[in-house]
Parts: sequence; C-alpha cells; structure tokens
Amino acid sequence: MPLPTFIIIGATRSGTTFLARSLGRHPDVFMTPRKELHFFDDHHAKGPGYYERFFEGAHQIAVGEATPNYLYDPEAIRRMAQLIPQVRLIAILRDPVDRAYSHYWMVRARRQEPLPFEEAVEREPERLQAGPESRRRHSYLDRGKYLRQLQHVTRHFPRSSLHVAIFEDLVESPRTVLSAVCTFLGVDPRTLPDDPASRPANAYVAFRSPRLRRWTRRLPPPVRNAIGRINTKDEPYPPMPPHIRSRLRDHFLDENRALQTWLGRDLSRWDRRLASPDTP
Repeated sequence: MPLPTFIIIGATRSGTTFLARSLGRHPDVFMTPRKELHFFDDHHAKGPGYYERFFEGAHQIAVGEATPNYLYDPEAIRRMAQLIPQVRLIAILRDPVDRAYSHYWMVRARRQEPLPFEEAVEREPERLQAGPESRRRHSYLDRGKYLRQLQHVTRHFPRSSLHVAIFEDLVESPRTVLSAVCTFLGVDPRTLPDDPASRPANAYVAFRSPRLRRWTRRLPPPVRNAIGRINTKDEPYPPMPPHIRSRLRDHFLDENRALQTWLGRDLSRWDRRLASPDTP
C-alpha cells in the first residue's frame, strides 16, 4: 500500500482546501477524496494499516492529503517523521489577524463559541490551558504564531522538505503559487488546469442547524453534500472593529518580522493592512 509523498499541514483557514482541490486536478497528483484525515493527531492509535487504506489505488507521482491541524500539533509532526520521514510538507500561511478572525467565525458558526471576538482573544490564554479540545477550537491568536511551528517542523524534517506558501499570494496569483508547489512536488506545472481558481473553497457559511451538520457526517458524501447545501446559507460575517484590528496588528508585529527574517521573504503587507476588508 502507498503512503503519502506529501502532506498539506496547515495553517487552518488559510486556503488549504483550495490548494488541495487544485492539486487534485493535476493528472500526476493524487489527493485523498476525504480532506482532513487527522491520522497523525486523532487516529494514530489505529495504526499505519488504517492510514494506508486512504491511498488505495494511488499510482500518481505525487500522493497527498491535507489536514491543516498538523502544523499546530507538535505530536503530529513527530509521529509523521517516524512513519514517513521522506514526506514533503506544504504550509500555507495567512495574515495572522485575518486568519484569527476567520477561525473565530468558523467556530462561531458551529455554535462552539459563545463569546464576542474581543473577549475570546482576551481569554485565549486561559482557554488554551483548559484541555485539548478547547485548545484546538479557541487558539485564534496562538495558531498565527507561525515561526515556532515551522521551526518545530524543521527539527524533525530537513528544511528542504518544507515548502511555505502565502495565502495572499494564492488569492492574487493562484497559478504562480500552484506552479511553485508543483515544482516542489516534482510534477509538471504546465499540466495544471486552466482554471484553478474557479470558485472560493471552504468560504464562510452559516449553518441553519449545527446539530444536523454533525449528524450528516455519518452519511455517504453525495447525501451529506446535498443536505449540506440546504443546511447552509451565505451570510458574510461582520468586519472586525478597527480598534481590535489595530491592537492585533501590534500583537503580531514582532512575530511577523521574525518570521519574515526566517523565511527570507517580504511579509510587510501583513503589518500595513490596518483597514483591510475582512474576507472569509
């Protein structure tokens, strides 16, 4: 049975669904039909045989999956290095302020966040200590501290095994970003589909019934998707208040500059966009 040759490891709410779908349309790339396998964080006790089943029939040059929580989970990275030390890893990073707000509204839509955003980020330190489930849901700011996460990855994998893309580049020039990813994976970027950016993937939606959404996870994908279309409604979340955005810009300023130095690329746009429009 094959195991993946690459994994999209994060970050959450940073374009991983779009990236996975676009790569999956390349003839030399296999992406698991089910996104977010969560093997290395939630299901590792089931053993490699369980994981291998997701890649049955894969014969392409590049074989991959995408679970954006892996970047944030140190144990997931360690387990990955033990099982598939030669795997290539892709991280896509988003302006941490925008990422935090998008993450908040995703959790809010699932009725798992009762607090207003400002209070949620103020109480984040104590909620990170409240247990693994709270840490996963309410790590709005902490997940945006990318440098320590990437450094942890490179303690277990060679730096050459990690490709870092930027979400805003993917939005502005998807073919350029996808071509660079294809080159990293060893597949021909010239055979990418002509329309990789046909529509946003995993955009914010509000659920009419979160309970129904949880129940449909047990159904076959065609039925689940049909019910999901009925159970969701397009409802843009409100813009972030300017005073909160400005405060969070300051919060991430030193972090972003250190990351910029480590990556060797310009991230100043993250610090300049004090009045940027909020996007899902």
